[in-house]
Amino acid sequence: MSSLPPTPAAAPAVYRAGSLTYNAAQLRSVFAWLLGAEVVYTLIDMIEPMVLPILLKGHGATDTQIGIIVGSFTAVLQLIIMPPLGYWSDRLRTKWGRRIPVLFWATPFVTLFLALTPFAPEIARWLEAGRIGPWLESFPIAPVILVFGALVFLYRVAQTMTNTMFFGLLRDVVPDTHMGRFLALFRVFGAAGTAIITYWLLGHVETHNKPIFLGVALLNLGCFLALCRFVREGEYPPVEPTNPAGAGRAASFWAKVRTFCRESYAHPVYLWMYFIRVCLYGVQIGLLNFIVFFPQKELGLSLTEIGHMRTWPLFIWVFIAFPIGQLVDRKGATFVLQWGLALITLGYLGTVFLVVGPLTYLVSSLVTGVAFWIVMMAQLKLTQEVFHPQRYSQLAGANTIVQSALIAILISPGAGWLLDHLKGWSTTVTLPAAGEVVIGPYRLVNLMIAALYGLALFGLARLRHHMKQHTGADGQYRAPL
Repeated sequence: MSSLPPTPAAAPAVYRAGSLTYNAAQLRSVFAWLLGAEVVYTLIDMIEPMVLPILLKGHGATDTQIGIIVGSFTAVLQLIIMPPLGYWSDRLRTKWGRRIPVLFWATPFVTLFLALTPFAPEIARWLEAGRIGPWLESFPIAPVILVFGALVFLYRVAQTMTNTMFFGLLRDVVPDTHMGRFLALFRVFGAAGTAIITYWLLGHVETHNKPIFLGVALLNLGCFLALCRFVREGEYPPVEPTNPAGAGRAASFWAKVRTFCRESYAHPVYLWMYFIRVCLYGVQIGLLNFIVFFPQKELGLSLTEIGHMRTWPLFIWVFIAFPIGQLVDRKGATFVLQWGLALITLGYLGTVFLVVGPLTYLVSSLVTGVAFWIVMMAQLKLTQEVFHPQRYSQLAGANTIVQSALIAILISPGAGWLLDHLKGWSTTVTLPAAGEVVIGPYRLVNLMIAALYGLALFGLARLRHHMKQHTGADGQYRAPL
C-alpha cells in the first residue's frame, strides 16, 4: 500500500513596502519599533499644548505670549524647515536611506534643548547677573519668558526635522495593505503617551516640571536612536535631475523652486487636502494650547481632576482603535474622517452651551476626546491615500507652507490676542438643557475649535469631489504627479 505524498508546507506570508519584504515576524518587529517611537513622539508633542502653557502662565506669560511661543514658533519653524527638508529628503539617496540619516543627527539636539527648557528661570537669573542683564531687562518681555521662548524655539527646530523624517519613514516602510491597522495601533500608542501626560503628569507640572522634561528628553534619545539602528529603509527609484544643464547656483535654485511649486500646487486635490490640514492643525497647534484653562479657570477644576477626566477617552480609544483601523482599510479614510469630523464638531459646540460642571465636562471630554483620535488617525491615512508616495514628504512640506503661515500669522497669535482682550469679560445666558451658563473667554475657545472642525468637514466634501476626477474605471484613485 503506497503512502500519500507529504503535504507541502504553506509558503510564509510576504508583506511588501516598496522594495522591502517582510515575513510576519519581521513586520511585527518593525511595527514594535515604530509604535514605541510614537509613544515618545506623543509625549513631546503633548508637552506643548498641555504642559508648557501652564509653565509659562505660572511665570507670568500673557495669553498672546503663550500663543506665540507654543503655537507660532512651531508653525514658523514648520514653514521654514519642512518644505525644503521634505523636498531634499525625497531625493536623498544614501546606504542608510533617505530619512534615517537626518533622524539620527537631529535626535540629540531635541534631547538637549528639551531637557534645558524647565531650567529657563535659573538660566534667566544667571544671564541677568552677567553682562547682558541690562540688555535683557530693556525688553518689554520678562527675561524668563525670553529664555523660555529661546529654548522652545531651539528644541522645536530639531523636533521639526525629526517630525518630517519620522512620518516620511512610516510611509516608506509600512506596507499599504496594513497601513490602516498600523495607523490605528499608531494612534493607540500615541494615546498611551497622552495618557501618561494627562493622568499621571499634568497634576505635577507646577511642582515637578524638571523631572518630567528630563525624563521625556532621555526617552527621546534612547528610543529614536534605537529606531535608527533597528529599522531599515529599502531601495528608491533614481532621482530625475531638476537642474538645467550648465546652470549656475541661482538658476538651479529657482529651477527647483519652480519644480516644487508646479508639482505641489497645481492640482485641486492637493489644495483641498492642504485646506483640511490647516483646519485640523490650526486646532492642534493654535487653539488646544488654551483649552486646559477653560476647566481650570472657568469651571474651577484642579489640574489633577482635568488630567484624569481627559484620560478616560484614551481608554475607550484603545478598545475601538483596531476596528476603526480595519474600517479605514475597508471603506477608506474619507468615509471614517467625515463621521469623525461631524462628531467632534458637535461635541465642541455642545461644550460651549452645555458644560457647567465636572460631570458635563467629563461627558464632553469623552465625546471630543474619542472623536479627536478618530480624526487624527483618519486624516493621517488620508494624506497617504491622497499624496503620491514618491513625493510624500515634498507634498507634506508644501502643505506646511500654507498651514504654518496661517497658524503663525493668524490663528495662534489671533486667539491669544482675543483672549487677552476678553480677560475679565463674561456673560450669563439661560439655556433649556443646562440652565444658567456663564460664558467667559476660555469657553469661547471651544467655539473657535468647532468652527475649524466644521470648515474641515466642508473641505473634505470638496476633496472627495476632486478625487473622483483622478479615479479610474477600476475605482482606484491615482495620485497626480
